[in-house]
Amino acid sequence: MSIDQAKLQDLGIDTEALAAASAFSRQSGTHQLVVKFAGETIINDAVSEDAVDVYAVQKGLLSLMIGIAEDKYLIETCDSVNHLMDPEWTKLSPWDEAKLTIETLLSMTTGMNDGLGQQGVIGETWRYNNVAYNYLKRILEEQTSQSLQDLSNAWLFDNIEMNQTFWIEREQVLPDGRKLTGLMSTAKDMAKLGELVLNRGGGLVPAYYIDDMSKPSSKENPAWGWYWWNNNQDYFRRPMHEEKLIQGVPNPNAPEDMISARGAFQNFLNVVPSLQLVVARTTKLRPNKDTSTDPKAPPFEPAFWTLLTKALP
Repeated sequence: MSIDQAKLQDLGIDTEALAAASAFSRQSGTHQLVVKFAGETIINDAVSEDAVDVYAVQKGLLSLMIGIAEDKYLIETCDSVNHLMDPEWTKLSPWDEAKLTIETLLSMTTGMNDGLGQQGVIGETWRYNNVAYNYLKRILEEQTSQSLQDLSNAWLFDNIEMNQTFWIEREQVLPDGRKLTGLMSTAKDMAKLGELVLNRGGGLVPAYYIDDMSKPSSKENPAWGWYWWNNNQDYFRRPMHEEKLIQGVPNPNAPEDMISARGAFQNFLNVVPSLQLVVARTTKLRPNKDTSTDPKAPPFEPAFWTLLTKALP
């Protein structure tokens, strides 16, 4: 989409610097990129308008749905999972399983491995457990008697016109026999979700929950909240590499009040309240796994933010 250059200048945007940021994005394998500043779209680049798998960005969306469910008095984050699902859904002892709450699933402090057996201390050990996470979807479905898709449509997608976002089934199967689900979306739709967060829930998600999901949820990984990353703590741990403690913040080139939902292959949604800024990026995994989308490629986000910051007033 062509951006009105006069409007950019009225916003105080350095158009040459913005063009450099956009060019870098295109050269780095971006599929879609949307940047919104003060409610105005200042970048809207797309190889195509097709929805793509945004991987763990879905967790940021699901966290918002948990906030809506709490606001509707369907669940509370302090609820024991065993009060919402049948017991013996893990391989833990009954005593340990009873300690698991909605919050321990959100904070990734389940103390479990991917087989849902003991690995760490419940409520303390941070481990990125994608299997345990998926049980929150089951909880929402069982508490509302609706499918995840219908519920997402009713609570979020229809309200903010996320018209190209939908859930798909993956090949992997959970211990209870259900398939894992992925989220297909576009940068344009993700930016709408970012604006919802920027507007403190927009009347759909309670404002207190927006605050809570952004706060540190564990001592082991304080940069992780409830499926959203903050950018203002002293250290963090990466998913799948939990044993390594990394000093600093996830994106040292971005403001400290930025919160983010991030997925594999450098899909992400950044929200920066102090700048009234939303940045949404999708990538499309190619068969040859070129460096632009390879998980081991140099991080796109910090480099892009260096360029974007130069363009902002």
